[in-house]
Amino acid sequence: MVRYTIDQVREDMVLGESIVLPSGELLLAAGYRVKARYRERLKQLGFRNVLIDVEGTESVTPNDVVSEAAQREMSQSIDSSSKELSNAIEHFRIKSTDKIKEILKENKQYLNKFIMNNGMAKALDKFVEEIMSQSSIVLNLSAMQQTQPSLLGHALNVTITSLCIGKKYKLSYEEMKQLGIGALNYELGLIALPKELLEKKVTEYNSEELKAYQQHTVYGFLMLSQNHAIPSTSAAVALQHHERQNGTGYPQGIKGDNRPPLKDFSRQNMIHRFAEIVAVADCYDSYVSGRPREGIEPCDIKTSLRNIIQMGGNLLNADIIKTLTTIVPLYPVGARIKIVNAPTPQLIGYYGVVARDNPENLENPQIIIYETKNRQKIKPILIDMAKHKGFTLELVI
Repeated sequence: MVRYTIDQVREDMVLGESIVLPSGELLLAAGYRVKARYRERLKQLGFRNVLIDVEGTESVTPNDVVSEAAQREMSQSIDSSSKELSNAIEHFRIKSTDKIKEILKENKQYLNKFIMNNGMAKALDKFVEEIMSQSSIVLNLSAMQQTQPSLLGHALNVTITSLCIGKKYKLSYEEMKQLGIGALNYELGLIALPKELLEKKVTEYNSEELKAYQQHTVYGFLMLSQNHAIPSTSAAVALQHHERQNGTGYPQGIKGDNRPPLKDFSRQNMIHRFAEIVAVADCYDSYVSGRPREGIEPCDIKTSLRNIIQMGGNLLNADIIKTLTTIVPLYPVGARIKIVNAPTPQLIGYYGVVARDNPENLENPQIIIYETKNRQKIKPILIDMAKHKGFTLELVI
């Protein structure tokens, strides 16, 4: 199977993998031709790409670092929690003339029912267990079927990325749970902001609006810290995920030291290590998935990593970024590629698909070439780039 963007899909192409909504509802079954009306519907729902059945690539199956069942379970729980909290806060806001902090404090018992609900907790257990059980981690966010995110929607990608980073640092099961809770709820405070603020692009805020927006870190921390079921280490993620290594972040302006995020009681008055991990995961996802409200368009993986690396040291923890680069393949399994350079010149311009990762060297995967530069189908050619040097690839996105 080959991953095509929605705009690249033609009428004669056959869906290689069924598309299932976060609710569990089957939207389109494998084997169907992806007609124009289906493509428009997928766009409306926020899908950016689909897997297409291409002869000779049947064995190509993008591996989910977390199972689709666990992802759907988490998506449903996040959506339910988000809606319940938003409705509750809006209801209290209408009834009260108090400021939002007072509203959150006065109604904490009611709000606590929806923060980190049972569904999220159970799904997180599965996330942690599945990631910790893997001998090696290869992070392929593009393999995750995604619909238009809600306020907490990006938390799914950020949580999986954070846990994969945590796994590389050999965090304990309990540490992974605390990191996961923090990552799932890192943007919780956005729910407490006025709707008119969230409907406006961050890049268009005036100074007062920007100051109000930055309070979401405080609101999120308040909601989590007054819930006794949430560890303080997890609540710290909501408060500090916008802090920066050089002290230019918010809300406290504290610094980091670019060290590995391991338990160290000598680190005082610095950014919490879990917040540092989530900050890197958040910025990486913002480039890969895009954040229209923040003026960020989706980038390919190579560009996303380059942007993140440039932020290392001054803004983001450089050691964590280095770790992230060891688990992110430049050429994800299932990605469509174009041959830019090849030891056999006639292959230049041909199209193929990334068939399998090489965990020891993510820059040299196995590929299958299946199409000429003129888009004519050929008998598939399997090439192991670790054994055959001289190939340069370009992702087709």
